[in-house]
Amino acid sequence: MRIAVLGATGFLGLNTVSDLMRKGFEIVALCPKSERSRILGEHGIEVIEWDMLNLKAFDVSLDGVDWLVHLASTTSPKESMLNPGKDTANLAASSLMFQRGIDSRVKKMIFCSSGGTVYGDSGIGPVNETFPTCPTIPYAKTKLAVENELFRLTNGTNTTAVVLRLGNPYGQHQHPNKGTGVITAWLEAVRDRKPMIVYGDGESARDFFYVSDAVAAIGMALANENARGVYNIGSGTATSLRTIMSIIEDVTKCEPAVTRLSQRPSDVVKAIALDSSKAQRDFGWKAIVDLPKGIQLTWDWVQSGEPLTIA
Repeated sequence: MRIAVLGATGFLGLNTVSDLMRKGFEIVALCPKSERSRILGEHGIEVIEWDMLNLKAFDVSLDGVDWLVHLASTTSPKESMLNPGKDTANLAASSLMFQRGIDSRVKKMIFCSSGGTVYGDSGIGPVNETFPTCPTIPYAKTKLAVENELFRLTNGTNTTAVVLRLGNPYGQHQHPNKGTGVITAWLEAVRDRKPMIVYGDGESARDFFYVSDAVAAIGMALANENARGVYNIGSGTATSLRTIMSIIEDVTKCEPAVTRLSQRPSDVVKAIALDSSKAQRDFGWKAIVDLPKGIQLTWDWVQSGEPLTIA
């Protein structure tokens, strides 16, 4: 089985590639040229230099690819507020790759969307896939547009389309330099004896879940014929930043200093939790790593010097 992974050197990409390699799949990694892509090549992975913002890079072949996993993005919620045009470019790039997949007879395509933003401010109670979407920032609007483009293009074809609306995954290989990954950012601050940066009052709540559970959802949705359509992927619980801070103190045995700043314009969602019962029903997925365990695993990785581990 041959699987193409778009965004193979990102946070989810590296973890997904590693998981699929352990399972014996043949991987085609599409990603910008970097130290990470070089390491993927050294592990026997076919690497194709690919940049979402360079249309010339789309002259690539997906012939022989059975499944395609789209994990690529050029922006974060924060960046999308600063440069909406750059975020919109993700739609054109995604559309081109989806069409290339259809033309190459790819059997299944998965797009990892953002369950943490497309529903807007839903409240503490978990929402299912029928809950009205209410994207309020360019990042979320683009994610929803890419979802719709995938279903539009695959309608009436032999390619199965799956959208996974992820909550807030965290864990190894996540680096907060793009404005995402609060858990990793705070753990790095503890390691470096710097203050944790808190935007707002610390009461905003997200559906945090460990990256191995996110990767498992991708693998199970690929392999199961019942998987098609839209699925929420999360823990089902909205956990406040204040609670995350408390768990980090317990895990690290430190009481770090805190610097409080004004809420960012991109942090418009006060609370979100995702009902993932449809994923459990259709292909047997549910989150299994609880927050204290996941934060401990992430702390171990941060302390280890952030090594790049592949399979």
